[in-house]
Amino acid sequence: MLPRRSFVSSLIALGGLRWFPSFASGLSSAQAPTGTRKAPEDPVVLHSGSLSVTLDAADGLPYRYAFQGRSIWGEDSGAPATAVLCQLQPRRYETIPLRVASVRHSPAGAVFTFEVRSAQHLSGDQFGARFSLRYAIDGASLFVTMEDVVEQHGFELIEVALPNLASVRESDHEAWLAQGRDGGSFVRLMEATPHVYEDDDNFGRISIQLPMGAVGTARIGCLMEVTSFMDGTETSVVESEGKRSARIGTIKVHRVHGGRCYNMNDGGDPVCGTEHTPNLLVEQASRCRLDFYRVEDPALPWFPAAKLLRARMPATPTNYFDDKFLYLIAGRNKTETSPRTTFAQSRQLIRDIARLTDYAPQVAYISGWVYDGQDTGYPSEDVVNASLGSYEELMQLKEDCRAINVNVSVNVNYDDAYKSSPEFSLDFIAREPNGAVWKARAWDGEDSYIVGMAKYVAGGWATRRINAMMARYKLRDAMLIDALSWFTIRNDWDQKHPASGYKNLVDGKWVIIEEFRKRGIHICSEQFRYPMLGKLALTVDGPEPRPSPLGGEQIPLTAIVYRKSTIFGSNGGGALRPKQDLFWNSRPGVWYEHKTDRRTITDFYYLVVLPYNKVHSLDVASYSKDGSRRVLHLEAGSKITIETASNSYEVVLNGVTIAANESTTCALDANRIAFYSRSGGRLEFPLPARWIPAKMTARSLTVEGRKPFPVRVESAKIIVDALAQVPVVVYAEEKSIPSVEGAGAVS
Repeated sequence: MLPRRSFVSSLIALGGLRWFPSFASGLSSAQAPTGTRKAPEDPVVLHSGSLSVTLDAADGLPYRYAFQGRSIWGEDSGAPATAVLCQLQPRRYETIPLRVASVRHSPAGAVFTFEVRSAQHLSGDQFGARFSLRYAIDGASLFVTMEDVVEQHGFELIEVALPNLASVRESDHEAWLAQGRDGGSFVRLMEATPHVYEDDDNFGRISIQLPMGAVGTARIGCLMEVTSFMDGTETSVVESEGKRSARIGTIKVHRVHGGRCYNMNDGGDPVCGTEHTPNLLVEQASRCRLDFYRVEDPALPWFPAAKLLRARMPATPTNYFDDKFLYLIAGRNKTETSPRTTFAQSRQLIRDIARLTDYAPQVAYISGWVYDGQDTGYPSEDVVNASLGSYEELMQLKEDCRAINVNVSVNVNYDDAYKSSPEFSLDFIAREPNGAVWKARAWDGEDSYIVGMAKYVAGGWATRRINAMMARYKLRDAMLIDALSWFTIRNDWDQKHPASGYKNLVDGKWVIIEEFRKRGIHICSEQFRYPMLGKLALTVDGPEPRPSPLGGEQIPLTAIVYRKSTIFGSNGGGALRPKQDLFWNSRPGVWYEHKTDRRTITDFYYLVVLPYNKVHSLDVASYSKDGSRRVLHLEAGSKITIETASNSYEVVLNGVTIAANESTTCALDANRIAFYSRSGGRLEFPLPARWIPAKMTARSLTVEGRKPFPVRVESAKIIVDALAQVPVVVYAEEKSIPSVEGAGAVS
């Protein structure tokens, strides 16, 4: 979340994974042969009141689903599931096709048991590992879990690939596929480009933003959500003999593959495991679900899937950030000769923003404030960077700004540690796959070391650090922990304290978030990640809409699914993009410094933050598309419209336009209405029912303070002839003007 990480996407990687070779998905190429699966000779049929599932007793895979008189294919190529098995002595990994050893079933569920045999033990009683796949129907949903894993001495089960749980073919009527990467995309199979996603440099097969895929026809849809954080999400289009097939499936990970190579974010080559590298036990139950639904509108067959996901997403853990103007203040980087913003300059900046927003509630995070600046000193925060000012000045700044509705807090980092810190210890530093201490890179002149979160918490270091932070700096309500959410899944190959990414998340990062919450502090962080839903209410960066290699169109999946669960930003590098941010429901956390042009601040606040805060948590009731025009129809008579051909947009709240084409006319509360235009011109807003024109007054907002501004009423509308980039607030009456102006606490 540092400026250079947010603004330069090529430098974002904070210690991720690269897996070589790719997961054993059976889909090494978009041109992979598909064949055509034959109906099972020994079918196992499950059913509920609305859903019927036909499975094959020979390979344990779905053959076909029937829902309300419509059907969809299961695994359609005839390829078996595969497992990766590790023989420990000598170390060897095999990808093994699977056949069912036994099956138990009832009308609502089936359990297939598999015995994973290495090539040396294909017959007889000896096997390397055994596990079960359980299918359970609940209404229109099918749950698929991997259970009862048994590993024989000398063997370990790594993963099981089910890349093709549900599929559609080109011959199916209006077949389609939707997926959740990069904000979401949708493609008709007849128009799709064959493509199988390769492993991400940092995350492998894990879908970090929205682990879902959906396939269907004009009448039926199947939604898959992969709810296990370290399992892979497969969405692909493959072609055989000129015919395409769209598939969704998952990779069920039992252990982290110790024989693969991983990007350690040190700027060098990936680091590979050795014969001694532990295959880390994940410790989260492997689970995904398939939901079936009837398509009512063939033009938007993906929309019900988005609504299904939205309905079961967790609520935001706090509404504290909902109405805030949140930003970061660049303090100092160690390599810089002078600070970007001192505490005194922060005081001026914050006061200016308060006056220009009519004292809107703010959260201002100061960065580069410890030791020698940004990315120095951690995991200690006991020394204030003297080039910004003294400890006393920082504390006085925090206290004074309360009077103008601003919470001044700080930006810290728990993932990176530095040897120069008095609190540094190799005991809590993670280990690489080869057993070496995990040294990452020099973010600001000194090499960082990656903290093993589970052992950092278990050893008491985290609690002592949190208590010291709270006691010394008297934090209030909020703090930003840089990088905490960027890589939510980060492994530690320490032989003494091995921890998968899931263990480091649950026993480490989640605990840190909860410990701050107990002390009244809401943590926010950097990039949006699916495993942080229900834990973090805000991340300053987030999904960036990009075209899919599968073809088709971008669709606002994340904008629909996460509306009431979290606030996330975008990766736009601070560019002003009200049309994109409002439609895709993103509110970036931007960086300012003392020399920032105040007009860029008012542009962002009035054109993005203010209208966003009014509509971001409203559910999407429906979605429509007509040519280049797209509309998110929200609850309560509200909507967001974008027109790509004319590059225009409009936000309507309760039937009234509050933002359009780089102008905003929006009520701040019952007694104040803000008017703002980037280019200037006539702006209007309906006269509220209880307002009396003769009592109204208006002020333009400047860094020097409020100034009288002419306002009039015509045809029951308030009219303001706005100047370019000059905010104007119309008040119901003189006494509606907030009294904080001239409070004197910040001068």
